[in-house]
Amino acid sequence: MTDPDKHIRAAALVAIEKISRQCGEQVPWEAIRVGFQVGDERVLFANQVTGIFKPQQMSAALSIKTTVPRTGRPRWYRDQDLDSNLDHDTGLLRYDLAHGGPNNPTNQALLAAMRRGAPLIYFMGLAPATYLPIFPVWIKEFKQEKGYVLLTTHDFEVPGVRSSDIIRDSIVASYSPTITRTRIHQAKFSFRTKTAYEWRCAFSGLPVRELLVGAHIIPDAEGGLPSIQNGICMSALHHIAFDSHLIGVDPDFQVHVSPRLHDQEDGDLLVALKDLNGTHLRLPKEQEDWPDRDFLEHRFVRFRSSSL
Repeated sequence: MTDPDKHIRAAALVAIEKISRQCGEQVPWEAIRVGFQVGDERVLFANQVTGIFKPQQMSAALSIKTTVPRTGRPRWYRDQDLDSNLDHDTGLLRYDLAHGGPNNPTNQALLAAMRRGAPLIYFMGLAPATYLPIFPVWIKEFKQEKGYVLLTTHDFEVPGVRSSDIIRDSIVASYSPTITRTRIHQAKFSFRTKTAYEWRCAFSGLPVRELLVGAHIIPDAEGGLPSIQNGICMSALHHIAFDSHLIGVDPDFQVHVSPRLHDQEDGDLLVALKDLNGTHLRLPKEQEDWPDRDFLEHRFVRFRSSSL
């Protein structure tokens, strides 16, 4: 089925990619609400009230959105829970339909997009008024009786290929979705870990957001959970040192520096790394967010063996 909204979708995806490049993985609502330009007309990406959104210029849905309510406000949908929007049976993203069943106009707009094979933008709430745009996504299954849809998405991590190229290929050349293993849970893990540490490196206290990562204690490739207790917020430099077993953390949160660093002499940056020896991690305020001691012990055994 052809999509009469194709040119608007193409403009929307290119525009949201530019916004994502500027803002990174945390896009504020203020950057989304202004919309994008199509010719002489301004088109909205989404609105604050509706989760499933169809601009007035389009005949089918353009975007879907989940929100994180402010403290004390209720959650109305299951997918507002950051841990509940992955379908465990398929590994696909799950999105709740609007209340009201098949006659709800927003559900009908979403169904129209699926029948056309049209790509959507998914604004996934990370914090109040803060979103992670996932794009393009397609509806793989429309489970009206269960009240949700399953979504597929492209994996953009292709060396040497710009995401804008993939977006244009997705829109212009083909509307056939590619089912790939999504890594959305890792983006949420990173955001939540950095938030728990108040956006400061646990080793140095560095507060520069662009230089921080949410690092796994037990790596994702080894089955490490995407949970805050399996994460530490650290700078990119400390992350490399941690992954290279040049620095380690024992189950009592004490930092250890490998002899491989102690034996080297080269300026203030290296001195700062070596001076970490014997210090302790800067832990989150909430004890439930502290690193799991068993995870630290598992990783510290490997640190010690690499230092022999």
